[in-house]
Amino acid sequence: MTLSEQIDALQAKVADLKSSLDASRHETNEQIKARVASARAKAKAAEETVHGQADQAQTQWQSVKADTSAKMAELQGRIERKREEHDAKAAEDDAEWAEDNAAAALDYAAWAVDQAEVAVLDAADARAWAAARAAASPSS
Repeated sequence: MTLSEQIDALQAKVADLKSSLDASRHETNEQIKARVASARAKAKAAEETVHGQADQAQTQWQSVKADTSAKMAELQGRIERKREEHDAKAAEDDAEWAEDNAAAALDYAAWAVDQAEVAVLDAADARAWAAARAAASPSS
């Protein structure tokens, strides 16, 4: 897959994320739960096919993944407990915490896109430099 195709795929994912959020505002709790289960399965499948190239990025990703998994497990447990208690205030707090967690994940994604932009431009620069060097060198 070319860099341009990867950027197009990422852009499509972000558009799908926006559509998913918009659609969830008009769905029942059960529909949203089904959507969450589907998204988790999709993310898990994607996670299994992605192989990090840079050690630092991979280490950061592993840390974010572990932290997010722990937070999501904690959140899921709290949500289930609070649902049983019918505690509206706690449910509101959980919703705000979940929204904050989503915002943090989006901030990380934005950072990752910024890093990808630098890497893409570095790759384009390196390719242009290599082409210029090849054009300037005498034919053998």
